[in-house]
Amino acid sequence: MQDKYQKEIEEILKNAGEVAPEESRTESEKPLEDRTGAVRRAAEANKPSVVQSPARGSWPSITPGKILMTGLFVFVVTVLLQIWILIWVGLALLVLGYLLFFITPRSVSMEKRWRGESIEDAPETQWDRFKRWIKS
Repeated sequence: MQDKYQKEIEEILKNAGEVAPEESRTESEKPLEDRTGAVRRAAEANKPSVVQSPARGSWPSITPGKILMTGLFVFVVTVLLQIWILIWVGLALLVLGYLLFFITPRSVSMEKRWRGESIEDAPETQWDRFKRWIKS
């Protein structure tokens, strides 16, 4: 996708009467060392910003997914240990997490497009979605 943009930029510069800079050669024309460095720099530039951990003393966010996972863990452990009072606590956490899942608003993501084509990254795997779900 990046090569496509690079070619379009070079075409625009040619049409404007300017000479494309030397750095705008296609990737196949560059030496291997330059190509790997360019790929690495491009990958680093496309990384989303890293979310810093919360400052000391602040509480981590509580999400419906975390409440569901906690409730499930408490329920399974207390069923195995047969602690009847905590079984009800686990069930209550499961119900609370389930209700909060439908109550809390979700952020709406829009597909990024340029000239009618999507510029989004490749779709995430199920494992990546699960890890992101646990972190949020």
